[in-house]
Amino acid sequence: MAFLSFDKGAVVYGSTPVENMFLLEYLPTAQDDCLRVYLYARLLCCHPELGGSVADIARALRITEEAVEDAFRFWEREGLVKRLSDRPPSYALTPMRGASPVSEMDQHYYQFRDFNASLQRLFGDVILHGEVEIAQEWVTVFGYTTEAALRIADYGLSGLRYSRKTPRATLRKLDNLAREWSERGARTLEDVERMIAEKSGDYAAAEAVLKRFGLRRRPTEDELALVRKWRGSWGFETEAILAACEATTNAQNPSFAYLDKVLEGRYLQADECYGALRGVLRELGSAAQPTPDTLRRYAAFLEAGFEPRTVETAAIALNAKNRHRFEDLERLLAQWAEKGLLSADAAEAYLQRQRALERELTALFRLAGSDRTPGLAEIAQYETWKNRFSEEMLRLAAEMSREKGRVMTAMDKLLSAWEKEGVSTPEQARARQERPREKRGSDNPALRYEQRTLEGDGDDLFTDLTKYGGNGE
Repeated sequence: MAFLSFDKGAVVYGSTPVENMFLLEYLPTAQDDCLRVYLYARLLCCHPELGGSVADIARALRITEEAVEDAFRFWEREGLVKRLSDRPPSYALTPMRGASPVSEMDQHYYQFRDFNASLQRLFGDVILHGEVEIAQEWVTVFGYTTEAALRIADYGLSGLRYSRKTPRATLRKLDNLAREWSERGARTLEDVERMIAEKSGDYAAAEAVLKRFGLRRRPTEDELALVRKWRGSWGFETEAILAACEATTNAQNPSFAYLDKVLEGRYLQADECYGALRGVLRELGSAAQPTPDTLRRYAAFLEAGFEPRTVETAAIALNAKNRHRFEDLERLLAQWAEKGLLSADAAEAYLQRQRALERELTALFRLAGSDRTPGLAEIAQYETWKNRFSEEMLRLAAEMSREKGRVMTAMDKLLSAWEKEGVSTPEQARARQERPREKRGSDNPALRYEQRTLEGDGDDLFTDLTKYGGNGE
């Protein structure tokens, strides 16, 4: 038992000394958790029986142990706390009148204290001071923020799967990466995230190529550089790169260098079909790259007699209709083949006529009160109407179909009735419209038979019932 101690009630009813200078300087500026930790630390100095560890403070203040450690590091930088030991951590509180300016060496130490602690958590206990300095130079030399530098280290371990057991080798590899990204203007965390997203796609593509080659290893830097060229400078999607791997199957030792030659030939459009198909897909509004399957189907178009410009014209027409699938292109070209539209000039003339028909039918839709755009089947039906009815009759049919449901159905029903009844002029159509409904269509041919003429006054058609019951009963 101690010779002297406070009574138990002193903890609750006693007081904890805090300098007014501290309150005036730090209450307006310090973070809440930092203030709470500092004030509770002063309480523990007076009443150590309340706790003696970071965990005790975290539990009492209901915050994390990491938040407590961050708070103590903040007060260390301010000169109000001095760390006495690391394991276990112990501190001494310094009065404000005894606080001295932090030296330049200590400023550097405090600047990277949180940074170093984060690196320690990433690598474990195996990282040394000289190894940490490699990552610190990303901040001091390359100009990264500490958050960005830590993200690079984390990406190297989790994304690139570099070894945690050899921090120096890992950080040297990442140093080259950090230098490359800094030369491309990366500084902030957002910049690094953008670079990682780009490189992750390159890395995944390189791994997929190695898998196609039957190799079980990580891609080298040279291989990653080739993939970066294929996906970046040349604009190949990963699917197109993997499709090109099929061209290396006959090679005795398929490699990235061999694949590079294959892709170079396609990029330079040495393969005529490949370059032409890329243009068709672009006109179609598709983000897909040519594959062996689509190349084969495109070659079939040419073998069927289509000019390359005809295929492009079809793609442009479909894109205007917001239809971007290669299957839509095949379907349209099959229809054109039936119509004999193999040349680009014939296809363009056909499309011009179709556009004119679409404009005319759209105008009829507006007369009928519809604001939608006609489809290809409706345009084809409209073309059959034009061969049988005048423009005036079609406009009148549209006006009479207003508020009759589906415009094409209502117009077709009305036009069929006119054709059946021999109505061929607007005047006849209006006169028919004005006739009572019961008179219209009541002339049934089945009722046109000769009526029998009655002889006499018709009395013989009735029976006198009084003969049978007297008074008619």
